[in-house]
Amino acid sequence: MIKASVKKGQLGLSLVELLVVMIIGLFITIGISSVYVGNKRSSMTTNELSLLQANGRDVLQQLTQVIQHTGYKSTRSPLDQDMFILGPVTNSMCADGSDSVANTGLFDVTQNDTGNGDTIGVVYLGDNLLTTDCTGTQIRTDCALSLTNSAPEAAAKIYNYFSADTNAQGVPVLTCSGSLSAAAVEVAEGVENLQFSYGEDADGNGVPDRFVSSDEVSNWGSIVSINVAVLVRSLRPVAPIASQRDYQLLDDVVITTNDKFLRAVFTTTIRLRNATS
Repeated sequence: MIKASVKKGQLGLSLVELLVVMIIGLFITIGISSVYVGNKRSSMTTNELSLLQANGRDVLQQLTQVIQHTGYKSTRSPLDQDMFILGPVTNSMCADGSDSVANTGLFDVTQNDTGNGDTIGVVYLGDNLLTTDCTGTQIRTDCALSLTNSAPEAAAKIYNYFSADTNAQGVPVLTCSGSLSAAAVEVAEGVENLQFSYGEDADGNGVPDRFVSSDEVSNWGSIVSINVAVLVRSLRPVAPIASQRDYQLLDDVVITTNDKFLRAVFTTTIRLRNATS
């Protein structure tokens, strides 16, 4: 009698085989997670860097658009030493009896090396060609200079004051106060520090002979251009660990940081087109 042989099939994995499979799966998971985290961090860094660059360009553009008008005299009135805010801002009465400045308490004198760098206050006259302050608010017709307007020249002065500050959320911002501002207005995010140096034209040829801080200006009426340096920070921390970095703003200012944020310095020179005209 012949007995048939029966093969037993595999009933499952042994404990050793199961452990090996689990370890291999763990390594694969760790690898995939590392790639995902790396890609995510790289994407976030790229986005923050792009936003940082856009913010920096926007800040310089906004500062240039306002500061280049410093000393604009309209068709009849010189400003000379009054091109910059060097003392208290006073109110004047427009032709309709209204105040020319909404809140004089918003303005301070142009300063060097405050907590967030320098501040700057510039003045120009409003007429039918130049009608807005740094917030984009348009001055009233009864305050502007015109052939038919009986308002005094003082009422036509448009005041603009820029400074770097921190908002209620702890984000560094560029603020501006204008003639018709009820409060300081945030005009850009990420601005940690501002630095200005002033180009004095000693011989009257329209070319600056030296650049100095606001503390060293000998004649504010001879300023023909302004160097600007802005330190802009990313809105979110990006680096995996905090690191110390130094940032050079203009010639004599170095800002040292130690955190996870991206930063960049943006510079430009603004010519005061009306200072010598």
